[in-house]
Amino acid sequence: MSMTLDLTSNPTEAAPKHRSAKRVVVLLAVLAVAFTVAYYSPVRSWLKDAGQVQHAVKSLGLWIYPVGIIATALLVACGVPRLLLCGVGGMTLGFWSGLLLAECGTVLGYYCVFLFIRWGGREWALHKFPKLQKWADGVKGQGLLGVILLRQVPIHGTLINLGLGISRVKHWHFVLGTAIGAIPESIPATLVGTGLGKGSAKMLGIYLAAAVVAFALIWLGCAWGMRAMRRNRQTAELLARQENL
Repeated sequence: MSMTLDLTSNPTEAAPKHRSAKRVVVLLAVLAVAFTVAYYSPVRSWLKDAGQVQHAVKSLGLWIYPVGIIATALLVACGVPRLLLCGVGGMTLGFWSGLLLAECGTVLGYYCVFLFIRWGGREWALHKFPKLQKWADGVKGQGLLGVILLRQVPIHGTLINLGLGISRVKHWHFVLGTAIGAIPESIPATLVGTGLGKGSAKMLGIYLAAAVVAFALIWLGCAWGMRAMRRNRQTAELLARQENL
């Protein structure tokens, strides 16, 4: 009687891979449901009804701040555009309160998505697509400034969360970088909402002009920051090559 050992299979390695694949399935299913709810539910049309939103805000009183932050976090996590929520916040609460509420809710919602992607998809993605390793390490190397500048890329925030979740960026870099990086687009959107909430064509024109100026100044600053980062990276690479010679 002979016994043969199968040395090719390793149960200790197969189990984590199987668990990782199951997490990816759960991740994709949850994201699909979230986007379906966000785009096919009446939430977006309700948010555009200024009268209903203002009535709901007044009925909540001071509770609007914790409730509003949690609601904003849930909505942005499901894929509702955060700039729409900035406008709603400015229209109902005024510029500063609306900006603060939308900012806190956005950071909370984005961080929840970031954690969920880290839990469900990072290890699988890096194992399945080894070329992502270099990109993941590169984003980590850029640190806080890299997260801030990524937030200026004109694509949906969920896609940026997906990329940062797969990367090896530190948690505090993600949170602080998102908080800072979200401001450049939040300010003009909140200004527009504040102008709409004033109910005056003159005030609306003033706030729209302020939004345009703020948007231009912020984007000029971001462009300068990106050029400075590119120069610093090129200088570091040049110094590294000279040391290796």
